[in-house]
Amino acid sequence: MPSERQERLLRRFERSTEAGIAAGVFRVRIEDADLRGDTIRVNGRTLLNFGMASYLGLNLDPRLKQGAIDAVTRYGPVYSSSTAFTSLPLYTALEERLERMLGGKVVIAPTTTLAHMAAMPLLVPPGSLILIDVQAHESLRLTAQILVAMGSQLVSLPHNDMDALAAAVEGASQESVWYLADGVYSMFGDLAPLDQLAELLERYSNLHLYLDDAHGFGWDGEHGRGHVLGYLPIRDRMVVAGSLSKSIGAGGGVVVFPDERTARRVRTLGGTLTFAGPLHPAELGAAVASADIHLSEEYVHLQARLHAQIALTKRLVAQRGLPVIAPSDTPIWFVRVGTPSDTIEMAGRLQRDGFYVNPSGYPAVSVGYAGLRFSNSLYLDDDAYAALTEAIARHLPEVVGDIDITIDLTEERATRE
Repeated sequence: MPSERQERLLRRFERSTEAGIAAGVFRVRIEDADLRGDTIRVNGRTLLNFGMASYLGLNLDPRLKQGAIDAVTRYGPVYSSSTAFTSLPLYTALEERLERMLGGKVVIAPTTTLAHMAAMPLLVPPGSLILIDVQAHESLRLTAQILVAMGSQLVSLPHNDMDALAAAVEGASQESVWYLADGVYSMFGDLAPLDQLAELLERYSNLHLYLDDAHGFGWDGEHGRGHVLGYLPIRDRMVVAGSLSKSIGAGGGVVVFPDERTARRVRTLGGTLTFAGPLHPAELGAAVASADIHLSEEYVHLQARLHAQIALTKRLVAQRGLPVIAPSDTPIWFVRVGTPSDTIEMAGRLQRDGFYVNPSGYPAVSVGYAGLRFSNSLYLDDDAYAALTEAIARHLPEVVGDIDITIDLTEERATRE
């Protein structure tokens, strides 16, 4: 049962969600008969869509569609067997391409969450110390609870605080210490400090890294290997998970290991790979087509276009003076508004102006950090980002009035309630 404090927070979350649903900005069902990519139909309005994680705009690419169609034509909409027994040859085709992309040995899973749940219980010995960044994705937190049930200790660390990580490792009595964090953080778009993590991995022989780079995978690094593997190639005592359903534009998740022995163990014994269903043929066919694009010269040009758009957006939010929590060189932006009610009002106003963004609050972000999340996508042009940032800058003072929306980085590092 949740504690009294947790129950109060859950009730607050429930009330704000219900208010957002009533206002038509949360849990929205789009009204499109087919998708264009740049727009969606919401509440009778056609809106520019700044809410997708298809950063390279590949999920509607004709080649991915054809890959999905061909796979369904050959194998049907679903292959109803656990991969413990039989699986489609498309798995082999995708594994070969992903290993060329990522520079390590891979295991494919139906989702990134199920990838975590397959890998970590086999990798982390019972009795280990699990250190998790306070901003780490909920899928890592859910999997960490499995590790706690197996006998490990779980400790949350302040966000991106490498001094706290070093102190925790030095003070650990356990022989095995694992640090869980994101490569690109899904809400604020900030980055794991990879240079410092590499130094700590070298310094402490009992430290292991497990990094979820779902939002970095597919658009950053050579061949789209992601923020983490693009700057810190796979090595001993390091595991990286990614997503095939965001920038890749297909579906599923992947875990990257430094050696085939570890990958085979997870592929063979991973619980969610044995007792959960496989990727559907359409997902596999689309992922193979996307991997071929990532391994071609075309990817270099797509990546350059996205990085240019990110740089433009960074300039625009600075020029408009928007309270972006963590302006980084990533396609994720989060404008702090402060309260759920003001965030709902802002999202509604932007819809009336022709823009869809992701209104976000607790528990996705800390209490007091509700705001607007939007992302870069090659479906949209530069003028769209100029128009959106201008609209936010115009409405925000009208909605928040004299409320202080200054970003306190010390407060931001506090543990999520």
